[in-house]
Amino acid sequence: MALLLRLILLLTLLGLGGCSGLFFYPMNDWVQNPARQGLDYEDIVLIHPDGQRIHGWWLPSATDEVRGTVYHLHGNAQNISTHLMNVAWLPEKGYQVLLIDYRGYGLSEGEPDLAGARKDIQLGLDWLYAADRVDPPLVVFGQSLGASLATGVLGRKENAGKGDCVILEAAFTSYQSITRDVMHKSWVLWPFSFVVAPLMPDEANPIDRVAGIAPRPLLIMHSIDDGIIPFEHGRALYEAAAEPKTFQRLKGGHIQSTRAEDVRQRLLDFMDEDCP
Repeated sequence: MALLLRLILLLTLLGLGGCSGLFFYPMNDWVQNPARQGLDYEDIVLIHPDGQRIHGWWLPSATDEVRGTVYHLHGNAQNISTHLMNVAWLPEKGYQVLLIDYRGYGLSEGEPDLAGARKDIQLGLDWLYAADRVDPPLVVFGQSLGASLATGVLGRKENAGKGDCVILEAAFTSYQSITRDVMHKSWVLWPFSFVVAPLMPDEANPIDRVAGIAPRPLLIMHSIDDGIIPFEHGRALYEAAAEPKTFQRLKGGHIQSTRAEDVRQRLLDFMDEDCP
């Protein structure tokens, strides 16, 4: 009976929530803001044509000379306040940063879903250019779900020329494959993976869009210790990507790389040397 209830729950999430219950774990409350980390910041409100509001933070460079602009896209849990530390070190290195919360996260309105999150990412990308906030190069830096969503957005022909280079950390190849991998980790859910995974959306799968990132320089990073998204997803995306591309093997937990000084330097080297 318990197994049946779990299956009913999964199918309900698929049918009613547009997979939101499987891919999105938002949190509305903040645990901090940039000022708590000694950072200057500006609250940004982006408005969709239908009036829906998306919230973000703008972190200006802390140096006189701006070395570039980073558009950061976080993973599937919590909100920008818990992901802030992944980019909080960049302003003192001369980079200005835009972080946004997808719909349903933090102060952003609405309910999260895959198509809607891609629209939110597109809105932020368009705003950077329309508001003349881009001091080149513009680096799109996505982590986990953010990296996977970014691939779906940047790989569209309509976005050719937007963004100068791309960093993807811990992205997955497709929504079906990551659903299958996650369910296989549980003996309770494993029997249902063969039913549920094929029901996942196949639109804008990263493996199908990653080649469209070219000719922007691409850095794909993935940890061999990643317990959430298997390392093989990163390698498969790298193989499917077009040149110019680089793969960086990491160690440590899921999207924890920027805690390490050597990884931070690797990102700076890529942005300084490989981004036009």
